[in-house]
Amino acid sequence: MDRVTRSLLYDNIHDFKNTAIWVESEIKRHGIRHDSLDAVPDMQSRIHTDMWMSMKTVSHFNLGTSLELMLKFILYLNNVSLKTISRNRRHALTALYDAMPLKAQESLESAYHEIGGIKDELIAFINVPTLDDKPIPPPSRSLSSLRDFFVYFDEDMRLWEKRYSFELIDKGQYRHYLSNIARFVKLINLVMRDIPRDEITRASDPHPS
Repeated sequence: MDRVTRSLLYDNIHDFKNTAIWVESEIKRHGIRHDSLDAVPDMQSRIHTDMWMSMKTVSHFNLGTSLELMLKFILYLNNVSLKTISRNRRHALTALYDAMPLKAQESLESAYHEIGGIKDELIAFINVPTLDDKPIPPPSRSLSSLRDFFVYFDEDMRLWEKRYSFELIDKGQYRHYLSNIARFVKLINLVMRDIPRDEITRASDPHPS
């Protein structure tokens, strides 16, 4: 991985994260709610719940991309090639996490638990084709570790394909959202804080791709 590639990867992690933060700030600024069918003022008759889900979709996709790139960057720093992961699993946060050395996993878990104090409210929506169809309740998962959340993000929230969440409506499948992304923004900041950009972009490449 050459200097330009390292620089772009490093910057993308922050810029995808910052885009998610900005979208979340717009949701807050306009007071957009997930539980209201009222029109959002000055938004061309868009209603709260629809606009909330749309903006959360954009927020979560960008957050998921930032997390994915962060994990790939950590793999690079630990001399782990993506070739060790099957091609169809290279967007999965769990697969990237599991490919890391144990020490790197433990560091991530430690950073995750260091944050604390943030409520992660999980919100799920479902559209059912007819009133006679009964939705299957969302799966109940343990979310006690960072890896648990990565499984949830991959299998239920489907972060890496969040931009296609509209396709789940006709299928009567749940669409999952976080009311607060602050925990994972802080995680990215905490992990990347210990990886100085100048050092990464200046150093000769000791790591194979």
